[in-house]
Amino acid sequence: MIGYIKEGWKEAARQPFLLVLLFVYRLVWGIVLYRMVQSVVVPLMHRYAGGISKSQVQLFLAEGEFQLTKTDLSHSYLWMLLAVMLARMFVTPLLNAGVYYSLSHPHLNMGYRFFKGIRELGRSFFLLYLVQMLLTAAPAYFLLPRVTKLLEHYNTLPETYRSLLPWLAGYVLYGFLLHLFFMHLQFGRTERASLFSSLLVPLKGLLPVLSVAALLLLVSALLSGLVFAGTMIWAGFWALMAYQAYGFIRTFLSLWGITSQHRLFIQSHA
Repeated sequence: MIGYIKEGWKEAARQPFLLVLLFVYRLVWGIVLYRMVQSVVVPLMHRYAGGISKSQVQLFLAEGEFQLTKTDLSHSYLWMLLAVMLARMFVTPLLNAGVYYSLSHPHLNMGYRFFKGIRELGRSFFLLYLVQMLLTAAPAYFLLPRVTKLLEHYNTLPETYRSLLPWLAGYVLYGFLLHLFFMHLQFGRTERASLFSSLLVPLKGLLPVLSVAALLLLVSALLSGLVFAGTMIWAGFWALMAYQAYGFIRTFLSLWGITSQHRLFIQSHA
């Protein structure tokens, strides 16, 4: 397991083009989300004034709830959210196609192999991504009625949270496993392996696949905690710089996770 992670580190370090590209993509996506939230929150907050009484705050919240639920004000926001989600769903598989192809063809030029991967693998990766999204959303058909009953049964928030936690944890674990399986299916498509042989890698080697992913998640969580604690304790210019640099580090950790799983797939499939 440690060997896959070490080799994944070396492989990720040899991908400066992908690292910068993924960082810019995340930065642009963050700006888009920020602007979208700002366009929703600022108009709603225009009527809010600081230093008002508790009853006036409740009145303001009730007015905002009425505008969102009883008028067509939310329709434009929902359409905007849908458009952003569809754009992300379209871009993500194409981005994955370029990244995975680049990892499998290190002898080619960095930029050339990325765009060649989009041309050669874009359609198949889009279909795999669509199937993954459908399988991810499928449990909602069974979970939503159960969640609705739980919300109606419990009267306090702590009780509701405790009752929902096992279901939420199970759904997150299901989505995580699905993500790993489809990652290896994409590796198989990139390496021109059969669907069956690609599925065998995470099925037969589920323990190392999960171990590599869990260890890197732990590293990412610890680093996130350190950065957050540092920005809280030493607030100021350097804390701001550290927080901004963490975005680049987080991108490297994400790429490191992909390259480590890629090394595991190559050696297991050999």
